[in-house]
Amino acid sequence: MVHAVEFEDGAASYACRFTQTNRFIQERQLGRPVFPKAIGELHGHTGIARLMLFYSRAAAGLVDPAHGTGVANAGLVYFTNRLLAMSEDDLPYQVRITPSGDLKTVGRYDFNGQLESTMIAHPKVDPESGELFALSYDVVSKPYLKYFRFSPDGVKSPDVEINLDQPTMMHDFAITENFVVIPDQQVVFKLPEMIRGGSPVVYDKEKVARFGVLDKYAGDSSEIKWIEAPECFCFHLWNAWEEPETEEVVVIGSTGESTRRPIISDGEEQVNLEAGMVNRNMLGRKTRFAYLALAEPWPKVSGFAKVDLFTGEVKKYLYGGDRYGGEPLFLPGDENRAEDDGYILCFVHDEETWKSELQIVNAVSLEVEATVKLPSRVPYGFHGTFIGANDLATQV
Repeated sequence: MVHAVEFEDGAASYACRFTQTNRFIQERQLGRPVFPKAIGELHGHTGIARLMLFYSRAAAGLVDPAHGTGVANAGLVYFTNRLLAMSEDDLPYQVRITPSGDLKTVGRYDFNGQLESTMIAHPKVDPESGELFALSYDVVSKPYLKYFRFSPDGVKSPDVEINLDQPTMMHDFAITENFVVIPDQQVVFKLPEMIRGGSPVVYDKEKVARFGVLDKYAGDSSEIKWIEAPECFCFHLWNAWEEPETEEVVVIGSTGESTRRPIISDGEEQVNLEAGMVNRNMLGRKTRFAYLALAEPWPKVSGFAKVDLFTGEVKKYLYGGDRYGGEPLFLPGDENRAEDDGYILCFVHDEETWKSELQIVNAVSLEVEATVKLPSRVPYGFHGTFIGANDLATQV
């Protein structure tokens, strides 16, 4: 489901719609879930039985997995005048924002036949070139990983196959001005584990985590440089940039050997920070601030933190009481003003009153500027985006 709040002429409207994926349409018609969930339902022999039953139904024509099995529930990006809803196990789905502010699924989008594989839920749009960079990973057959990009008008580059010894979960990656930074970490897919009664998604403690640094416009992966980062796992990479004077790529890591330091200074209270973002106008460039979900008490999000990446200072904004939210979205202000000039938008739900709202917080003062009361429950979701009026005017 996608939740949307639209602002126009001082008023706000709200809409929420299920994305009409191939999977959703079929399960609605059947009246029950029949597609297996890759994480959570495929443990051991029970998981094998679920898979066998599903493929038996497919062979009998009762279900159709050929046109996608994904749920389009993780990421959103606006590119080539289209709002795309994504999960890394399928192609994106285009969702159109109607003139009234409603949401309508257009369908599975393959970039006019150019995209023949899945695409991860966190592609990156370079704010200067307008290009979109993405990965696709396969859990069954080689190549386990492919990298590609799209021009600003949606023309796809050839795939760059990246050789990996085993299929690895790569939920996110990063770009800089000249490079892509690819995490090859310790969460891997081992399907034979199901036979032994385990999960196909495994933490491999014997594997050494590493980051691959590759030229953004490389035609193949022969020049990729792998940097080991032992005992490192980053589900989301908020940003990366280059330090030309020291020839470093900061993820935080370098291009010769990796070093790590806590962002938060020793004098600060340690906090659990997860999903969030930097000023998207500076993605891939050196940024000072990150706005991150305060994932406490885990797994709920009780607020967000504005983290100064240079000094380690953390400023918290708490929703208070029994109110919790999801990922904070930073909306930049004027491009010619300070990096943190803008607003933080966050969906917040009050578990005592069972009411939801959209809070708009000044990113400098961390004070509430406005609140939009919402007519229905907004779940604690994943990621979002903001689309300006000028972009909406060119929507297809």
